[in-house]
Amino acid sequence: MKRKLLRPVAGGVLALGIGMLAMPSPAAADSCSTLVCMAGMAGIGSPSGGCSGPIGSYFSIVRFNFWGYDPGRTAAARLRYLNSCSGAAENEGIVSLINAMYGEVF
Repeated sequence: MKRKLLRPVAGGVLALGIGMLAMPSPAAADSCSTLVCMAGMAGIGSPSGGCSGPIGSYFSIVRFNFWGYDPGRTAAARLRYLNSCSGAAENEGIVSLINAMYGEVF
């Protein structure tokens, strides 16, 4: 009886763990405000007082693999997020600089 009861619970815990690995990118701050704030952090201008949310959104993008934190996948996901801003194409050098400085930071 106990074994039958634990199977659905174990399956639910496994599904929850897999779902957490594939969480979507944060939508709290838009990618353009994140790009502007992260450019300030990278030394191009200065971040304004309202940048804590967009900067937090950038650093909350974290990817893991079977062994733990995956810096390459994290940097790629953060780059995709910054490139989703409509002005990213005109600021390709700034986007590359931001990702080179902070893309793999955990």
